[in-house]
Amino acid sequence: MLWENLREEEFDSAIERSGKVCVIPIGCLEMHGEHLPVGTDTQTSDYVVKEAAKIEDVVVFPAIYFGSVPGLHNWKGAIDLSLDLRLRMLDEICSEVARNGFKKILLVNGHGGNGAILSAFVRSTIHEKKDYVVMFRNDFSYGVSSIVRDLREGVEIPELTEEDKKNLFELVDNKYQTGHGCINETAIMLTINPESVDMSRAEAVSGSNRHITDEYTKKGIGISGGGFWNIDFPNSYAGEHVEFANERIGRVILKKRIEHQAEACRLLKSSDEVLEWYAPNWGK
Repeated sequence: MLWENLREEEFDSAIERSGKVCVIPIGCLEMHGEHLPVGTDTQTSDYVVKEAAKIEDVVVFPAIYFGSVPGLHNWKGAIDLSLDLRLRMLDEICSEVARNGFKKILLVNGHGGNGAILSAFVRSTIHEKKDYVVMFRNDFSYGVSSIVRDLREGVEIPELTEEDKKNLFELVDNKYQTGHGCINETAIMLTINPESVDMSRAEAVSGSNRHITDEYTKKGIGISGGGFWNIDFPNSYAGEHVEFANERIGRVILKKRIEHQAEACRLLKSSDEVLEWYAPNWGK
């Protein structure tokens, strides 16, 4: 159920059918090398939650494109709003969603750089008494390394050709770079929005790690998870051998991510226990 497609008189039924669960996809707008669109992360999380909602009926709120991209706004297409504004936006959106009757709000994140702000935001929501709970999950649950793991364990993946399997083993065994604009994201976008992808630009800039900040990273120093990502990957691109990407690989990745998202929604719908857990902790 898409929030924007519901008529006013349908909301009471939607609240009941969804188990009071509303899912909000969130990503960002930033460069993903020169071959992928700036909206890759948001479009991916939006696609996953909408497809999962067809399996497990929940309400999906319109996607939020404004994520955390500090240090990367020098590239065209990036939108980097102030931290105060982003936190206030999240707070007010969640408050309004809850006012409409949805008491279990799940932010589904498609952008690695959002982890810190979403964690901080979700923690902040219990500082004052509320009748709803906000949670988040990252939509990075399955990718090429997971595919290779499954293949090694004997899992049949009929969507893949032998050439696909060979390429994926080569990528993982040689520890080629993945992470941003990489084979995972390229395969996904070739599946959900192929018109936006220009594979002729995949090698226009380097997606390799320059390892400039390794000594700092080893000491746990950094601006994001113990590192200076934008220094080591100055082209807003962390990927090698993206020519291995194709729609077949994208479908395999998306199938698993959609299953995992549907399972998360099923769990949230099954009980109001998360509300009960946090009720005693609301308020200072």
